[in-house]
Amino acid sequence: MPHIVIAEDEADVREFLYRAFSRHAPTCRITTVGDGAAALQLINASGCDLLISDHRMPVMTGVELIQAIRENGAAFPAIIISADMTAEAAAVEAGANAFFFKPLSMSQIREIIRTWIAPP
Repeated sequence: MPHIVIAEDEADVREFLYRAFSRHAPTCRITTVGDGAAALQLINASGCDLLISDHRMPVMTGVELIQAIRENGAAFPAIIISADMTAEAAAVEAGANAFFFKPLSMSQIREIIRTWIAPP
């Protein structure tokens, strides 16, 4: 069962993402956390097949999270989502597989699942 980790500090956005990914990827285990440090701890303890991370979060940003997992040798797909127009270049440089501006649409969520969880 693929494991999706969602790191998002805003509770309402985190809940929306959890529900949307649960609906469109029912065979996946989905875990949510409120900051990058908690995501890193979870990934180190439980593994991960796809990371969806906000960029601006307390304790550790999404870019810092991706840098940390890439330094540990993790190759699973990592996606940054952000309302910050300046975050895309830093996300790609850190090793993000994709960058999406907030808010994510349902079609973008389906695209993420098709591309990184259930490739054709």
